[in-house]
Amino acid sequence: MQGIVSYGGDKVFVVGSGDEVKKLPKMNKIGVVAQTTQSFENLKNVVSGMPAARGEIRVFNTICDATAVRQEEAKELACQVDCMLVVGGFNSANTRRLAEVCAELQPRTHHIETAAGIDPTWFAGLGRVGVTAGASTPKWIIDEVVARIEELIKSH
Repeated sequence: MQGIVSYGGDKVFVVGSGDEVKKLPKMNKIGVVAQTTQSFENLKNVVSGMPAARGEIRVFNTICDATAVRQEEAKELACQVDCMLVVGGFNSANTRRLAEVCAELQPRTHHIETAAGIDPTWFAGLGRVGVTAGASTPKWIIDEVVARIEELIKSH
């Protein structure tokens, strides 16, 4: 999004929800571009929140299918576990969004970058732990996280 904003100057507005759309100034033409990590549901809410009186609206759905699938799978997993770990960079929009969608369904969701970020107290008295990761998270980091979880669970 930062790249798009840098080209558009003061004619680019970033909104995160349908409610924020109502605060935009009136315009005759609007182009909507979704961040690749956004949910399709949020894109629909933003577009439907735009008053029809503004004129022409063009929507460019740039949501990554792989990202959307990963989010749906993470939501399913978050509903089946006692604790959810989302592995990936704190600056990764993709990983942050995964953590958000998991936390909506599983309050014991923790976003970590590496196994070093794991707090052993997260697993006390819990049965099942789910792990998902951002698209750019290296497999070796995920493997280290899983190994650390297994180590902590065995020691309890």
